[in-house]
Amino acid sequence: MTANDRAVLDVAEMSPKIAGWSRTFDFLIVVVAAFLVWSVTYIHFLLLAGDWDFFIDWKDRQYWVLITPVVTIMMAAAFQAIFWNLFRLPIGATASLFLFLIGVWIVRYHSWQGMAYFPLSLVVPATCLMGALALDAILVLTRSWLLTGVFGGVLYGLIFFPSNWIYLAPYFQPVEHMGQLSSIADLIGYTFPRSGTPEYIRIIERGTLRTFEDNANWVSAFFSAFVCIFLYIIFWWVGIAACGTKYIPVGSRFKAMFAATATAKGTAA
Repeated sequence: MTANDRAVLDVAEMSPKIAGWSRTFDFLIVVVAAFLVWSVTYIHFLLLAGDWDFFIDWKDRQYWVLITPVVTIMMAAAFQAIFWNLFRLPIGATASLFLFLIGVWIVRYHSWQGMAYFPLSLVVPATCLMGALALDAILVLTRSWLLTGVFGGVLYGLIFFPSNWIYLAPYFQPVEHMGQLSSIADLIGYTFPRSGTPEYIRIIERGTLRTFEDNANWVSAFFSAFVCIFLYIIFWWVGIAACGTKYIPVGSRFKAMFAATATAKGTAA
């Protein structure tokens, strides 16, 4: 223990044993908070965009490029506001989406590959970390949530597709399947059929290989960037609302259960 640590313990009137328990308790709080952040972001994603990101051959050129960034920026903005206003740490967006990505990989590996026997090449998840880093970087440089929403929201929507191109590119290769032109992504989808394919995904585009992409993906990316601006601003204020302390008024009967009235009278006397 250094002299600075001893001085801090003397001022806090804490023994080294109590300080050790305090650090353990802080560690447990961080672990529980990380689990809660992951749970909130993952459930939020499942409810609003889960089907669009499950399978490699469902990542179509129109809606996957639009829906995934729009949904993930909601929680990124909310947690960024919480981290920035309570702790002045510009890591909220990156931390929340990093925990979300770890959780998604765990679920895809154990549930999809381990229990449903789908290969990871079919269920590889998308990443939004590059956009989250851009949000946090702009916030720490500008110190303005409005400028972060305008410029960061645009970058978040535009960066999504290029940052995922690294792992998507091999699946775009054309192959011949039963005399028809297909892609490796669709070939994997043909080999591992899903009986519960949602109808609203099945009827998006007729024909083979929507994953060849085209100009439509960049139109969707720019529209996603436009929508991300407004959703960032809305959910920034949702995070600000979560930072406020709320007190629920209680009645005299509830206070009497804990002898709060008697304590108050004794203090006043």
